[in-house]
Amino acid sequence: MQGKYKFFMVSALSVSCLMSGAAIAAADKSLAIPGWQNAVPDGKDTPTIDPMILYSSGGVDGKMAVIGLPSFKTYRHIDCGVDTHEISFGGSNKGNKNGTPDGKYVYLNDKGANTICEFDLQTGYLNRIIALPFPFGVHHIAMSTDGKNLFATGEYSGKMAKVDIKSGKSEVIDWGPSPSAPDYIDATRNGKYVFAGNYYHSTVGVFSTSPFKLIKEIPVGKNPHGTDINPESTMVAVSDKLSATMTIIDVDKLAVKKVLPTCAGPLHSVMDVYNKDGGSYRAGIDSPDGLTSKYVYESCFVADANVKVSYAKLEVVDEIPTHYRTGHISIAPDNSYVMALNKFSTGLFSPTGIVFPVNFEMWDAREKSPTYGKTLRIMPVDGEPHNAKGLMAYLIKDWTKGEAEQGGLITGRTDLLDPPHRAYSRRYFVPKENTPPGVKVVDGVKEVHMKAFSYGYIPRQVRVNKGDKVRLFATNIDKASGITKNPDVTMGLTIYGPYGQRSNMDLPRGVTAVHEFTAEIAGEYEIFCTHFCGPLHLEMRAAFFVDDPKKGPSNLAVGDYAEAQKLPGLLEEGQLTVSERAKGL
Repeated sequence: MQGKYKFFMVSALSVSCLMSGAAIAAADKSLAIPGWQNAVPDGKDTPTIDPMILYSSGGVDGKMAVIGLPSFKTYRHIDCGVDTHEISFGGSNKGNKNGTPDGKYVYLNDKGANTICEFDLQTGYLNRIIALPFPFGVHHIAMSTDGKNLFATGEYSGKMAKVDIKSGKSEVIDWGPSPSAPDYIDATRNGKYVFAGNYYHSTVGVFSTSPFKLIKEIPVGKNPHGTDINPESTMVAVSDKLSATMTIIDVDKLAVKKVLPTCAGPLHSVMDVYNKDGGSYRAGIDSPDGLTSKYVYESCFVADANVKVSYAKLEVVDEIPTHYRTGHISIAPDNSYVMALNKFSTGLFSPTGIVFPVNFEMWDAREKSPTYGKTLRIMPVDGEPHNAKGLMAYLIKDWTKGEAEQGGLITGRTDLLDPPHRAYSRRYFVPKENTPPGVKVVDGVKEVHMKAFSYGYIPRQVRVNKGDKVRLFATNIDKASGITKNPDVTMGLTIYGPYGQRSNMDLPRGVTAVHEFTAEIAGEYEIFCTHFCGPLHLEMRAAFFVDDPKKGPSNLAVGDYAEAQKLPGLLEEGQLTVSERAKGL
């Protein structure tokens, strides 16, 4: 009886609380506005069948997320590797940043492993991994107009690459002088040029696609980040991170057309896309030629906002607040929503551990909507997401409706590829250590003690010998930074390339992260931060040298770079796909 009485009392209190909440909501009509804190009364704000699908880089979690639009529900996380960055659909780059997907493949580059992952959209599995040459350090990729090539920036080598998708072979060219950091990249929709920012040069490089070569460098604002081309291929919008401006480049003249002030900390931009008749572009249905754009949307990291720039006026016409510190930005295939990929979520979500979540935020971009400019959805996401792109769900066909005897998608053996993730290492946390930074030998193990701060590592260079057992201690010594609105800034540490899978660390404050692995592949490998920690996150670098006593000190020219490509489970450069190998080709 006593147990039943307690249950009755708790139930009564619960009902009373719900009724009180409903009364408060009724009294305050502002609470009834549909938005990320308040669902609409009829529950139709969360459909189970989504007309659009968003594919997102998971960043430091090494995965690709599949998210429904507009429900904002996460469908899947698919393994790729170490530290993923740029989504690019197969098909063509015609249109806006979402391109014109053919519904067959989506590509995602892995900065940590120096590879490009190929996912089969029809089966929803990883199909192939293309190994890029060493040293390279791929940061972003862009699809060609004919869908045959991917262009890539080598942030850690000052190089650029043109990758033949079918063979996997790469054509690599230098972009000097050093220091050189090719970053965000885009290609014109007529197949003529490739544009890429270089944040060390504070320029945008113009490359011809065939032959693949540097034509000229165009000076822009300080530390350019985003480099995005409109559907007409007449203008390039460059986000000048440290100048608070957007530089517009005239594609015909290959010269600056206008520099306009936009916001504090501009990082990336996306644009809408329309048919000749003014309707939203429907990939797979409408002609991809003659498309146009009205607005370009830019993320503003420091301002906690997205700005809307009119192409006709070349000026800012609106500003929408975000929560908080938008990095990359994405737009729905039908122009209805803009997704702000936010780096921090301070105070928004329940705590779930020592690493704070980041979030995706979807705001209403429909000018005639009663909720225009309002946040409709916001959700915590895994990793430290970079870019995301969307397509219409009808492009993802139901392969179960096309059996092999009827010419369906699965016509023979289809192998699935499981990437090695965080392989050949031991990872753990220990209480925060105070050992001075440096390298010492303890019981035959090379102990590396590193300190991370905004924005760098001490020591700046680490040298070990080939065959050494390495125990890497990494400690985040940063103080809470006001600019990030985060009381505990999380950092990361990854040694790119063959050590990316072994050293992918989260560095929350208050503890020390430890990784143990064997350094058996000689060479020079960049150390970089994988958790966004502030405006100069990309410049947070160090170098890991593995010297071969027989060959002498390693550098970018001396190392076991052929071996570095032969990671377990990866294809060597130019190898066939998993399905092609299964068929004996």
